[in-house]
Amino acid sequence: MSGILVVAEIEGGALRPEFWELVTVAQQLGGDFQVALAAADPGNGAGEAATAGGQVHLVQDPQLADPWPEAHAEAVALVAAAVDPQVVLVPRTVLGSEVAVRLAVRLQAALLTDVTAVERSGAGLVATRPVFGGAVSSTVTAAQGPFVVVPRPHAFAAAPPGEAGAESVTHALSFAQPPRTRLGVRTPAADTGAPDIEKARVLVAGGAGLGGPEPFALLGEVAAVLDGAVAASRMACDAGWVPTSLQVGLTGKTVAPDLYLAVGISGATHHLAGCASAQVIAVINSDKTAPFFKLANYGVVGDWKDVLPALLDTLKARAAG
Repeated sequence: MSGILVVAEIEGGALRPEFWELVTVAQQLGGDFQVALAAADPGNGAGEAATAGGQVHLVQDPQLADPWPEAHAEAVALVAAAVDPQVVLVPRTVLGSEVAVRLAVRLQAALLTDVTAVERSGAGLVATRPVFGGAVSSTVTAAQGPFVVVPRPHAFAAAPPGEAGAESVTHALSFAQPPRTRLGVRTPAADTGAPDIEKARVLVAGGAGLGGPEPFALLGEVAAVLDGAVAASRMACDAGWVPTSLQVGLTGKTVAPDLYLAVGISGATHHLAGCASAQVIAVINSDKTAPFFKLANYGVVGDWKDVLPALLDTLKARAAG
């Protein structure tokens, strides 16, 4: 047992960006790594994954068209049986999180989730992960492998693609035992037309301090001038002001934009856990004691009704100039 297996996930015929963060983790852990790619239609994903520098093991089957965890876990387990890795790196996506748990059971492996740092220690691994909503970090030691590691999104920089790699190795999907679950009715994801907040380089986020859904239109204007997207706190989403797809935080999405502008958000630990990796954080809040100011690079204490329109006018003037 040696080496590392990086699990790649396909979305819309292309690799999800978390793959390149997993490659960085694999490089930091050292040793050769290989890639497991399971999909009904990998598109250009196999060729793209090969540029990471590892041999790609492709499992292509119609049963992998839907995000059915048992089928995808079976596909990755099939590759793991062939390459016998010591470490399996899985992306922390909705599907990846489900696959990681099943894979750890099948491989009888130690499971390390939401990892923000990891290194080898003798025959084991030492990992750092946030606890209590990101208020503190804990150090976890897994003394004996194999290991299934699920890094926290954006905790590691994305590795750059390299040269074109070798031809992929194909595997045929077959269940070792009859599936215990089957995917029932498939509900297509609603297309709201809104940008993906996990990919946006600028986010303008609103919270309970906005008082209702109407001010989010103003946030949208600011985001548009900055070529960004609108995001929100859990309280704003729970109130029904905006879709839950815009939620940032421990129970929402983890983001790492170049700029995170928080308006009317206090900065509770469960929200900070989702945006702390932003390159620059700016805060507008009328409460000077708001926890968000401790993390912010820039802060304005004031009523958003006064500050935000003035900011928008300034941005428009600069854009026009």
